[in-house]
Amino acid sequence: MISVIAFILTFGSAFLTDIDHSAADTVRDRGTITIELETLENYKGSIRLSLFTGKDGFPDEWEKAFTSKTVEITPELKEILLEDIPYGRYALAIIHDENENFELDTNFFGVPKEGYGFSNNARGRFGPPDYSDTEFTLETETLVLQIEMNY
Repeated sequence: MISVIAFILTFGSAFLTDIDHSAADTVRDRGTITIELETLENYKGSIRLSLFTGKDGFPDEWEKAFTSKTVEITPELKEILLEDIPYGRYALAIIHDENENFELDTNFFGVPKEGYGFSNNARGRFGPPDYSDTEFTLETETLVLQIEMNY
């Protein structure tokens, strides 16, 4: 019995230390993305954010995104937080969903009738930008993205 207690006291603290570091590493390996919205045209509807981890579904299939968030627009809205996001590579697509139908409305020619924006303020030529143009890395506790909305 004494040898078991001696073993735990001698080697158990090393295991407990590893457990503590594992929990701390898990917390450290996650961060918050702060999205600062610039140039909102009006306060109608909501902002729909979709954070993608790959090309699949980017930018308009929000159900394939790593996470999505809808935020009601108010005059006080200046930033939106995406919290507890694992470190990694992502791309962000945003729409100003004025009629709250969860899609970017376009006219007959496919030109957007509602505001939109992407990480890195990327723009496409005849459609949305490529995923690679919008990709960014979260590797710190806080990352601030300033997004210019296009109308």
